[in-house]
Amino acid sequence: MMKRPIVVVTKVVTIGRTESRGLVLILAATAVAGVSGYAIQLLAAAFIPSAAGYVLFSAFWSAMYLLGSAVGGVQQEVARATHAWAEGDEPRRSLKPFLLGAVLVVAVVGGVLAIVTGQIAFTTDHVMLDLALVTGLVGYVLTSIATGLFYGVHRLAAVAALVAIDAVVRGVAVVTGLIVGAPLSALAFAIAVPFGLAVAVVWVAVRSRLRGRYTVDVSTGRLARNALHTVVAAAAIGLLVTGMPLVFRVALTDASAVTVASLTLLVTLSRAPFIIPVMALQSYLIVSFRSSDARGLLPRRWWVAIAAGAVAAVALAWFVGPWAVSLVSSGQYDVDGLTSSLVVLSAVLVGLMCVTGPALLARSDHFAYALGWVLAAASTLACFLLPLEPVALVLVALITGPVVGLVVHGVAIVRGSGSRADTGSLR
Repeated sequence: MMKRPIVVVTKVVTIGRTESRGLVLILAATAVAGVSGYAIQLLAAAFIPSAAGYVLFSAFWSAMYLLGSAVGGVQQEVARATHAWAEGDEPRRSLKPFLLGAVLVVAVVGGVLAIVTGQIAFTTDHVMLDLALVTGLVGYVLTSIATGLFYGVHRLAAVAALVAIDAVVRGVAVVTGLIVGAPLSALAFAIAVPFGLAVAVVWVAVRSRLRGRYTVDVSTGRLARNALHTVVAAAAIGLLVTGMPLVFRVALTDASAVTVASLTLLVTLSRAPFIIPVMALQSYLIVSFRSSDARGLLPRRWWVAIAAGAVAAVALAWFVGPWAVSLVSSGQYDVDGLTSSLVVLSAVLVGLMCVTGPALLARSDHFAYALGWVLAAASTLACFLLPLEPVALVLVALITGPVVGLVVHGVAIVRGSGSRADTGSLR
């Protein structure tokens, strides 16, 4: 009589261990990707000889990952909707129609955006850069759908392999190009091609184990509509996290190339360490909020730790920021301590939105979650219309946007917590 419960428990333990190993692999692959991207950015500032060339390289990188972040929102919905399928289950639905439609839409929309904005964002060799951008976006949507499928059927090792292969190939290709002095168009394709290449390599390895063994729980049309919501929020996040160099390139037309390059390098160096790790903890935070008695509010010890860390980081940035910018650029670019500290403060604020966001998603308040990010991005862009000198303009924009987003998220969290408390008191 006891054999079946023992078997069930054994299976659960085995699955748990497999999931844990997969999570470790994904975290390791994410670390590899972060180091690769960071190294590329640092080496670009060191190896590209002119400020104008560095700004253009950063603008392309920013455009690639800004638009890619939006496209990447597809992954969340595909992961949610995809499940393992076995004989005898309900009729199987394939991702192929959605994949073909998504690739077509991304190629057309990306092409139109490239044609319309390419001459503004990429004044040099913009045709080749536009083509590289569209190539990267198609690869990005393939990556997003593939990783969403792998997450949905619990193939976490495949997710890790895709992330790692993509990062390593791009790192080797771009760094080699920088060292040999390759033209910007070649560097652009070195950035873009690894997305699709990594998907092809991993899919060849796993397709025999996945073909015909998964299903989607909604129709293709419903999947597309759901994905549109996640894409909108992801686009806003992408603008605030990776899109600033592109915005600088387009908006700071009256500033010197050295000023724009200095601000771009400072943002690249100082914001990622405070934002990317928190973004990587989104799923953990969502689960923590669901099981917490805090009703969507962080425990007090978390706020104390966050506040102490923020004060220390902002203070340290005053001294370290100018030194790091000068060191990496071999003295070509410079910023002052106040500018460095305020840029780090803006990164801390975006990092806080990466905490308030999961608090809202944990109770399925997707509207407030998306609204906060969209208004934060819109406020940031609106600030670039102010009649301020370049450095002040950038600082006002970087800080105002996440403050607006935090207010929206904070109000939604407090109102939601209050309503839950009221409901509980009536019971």
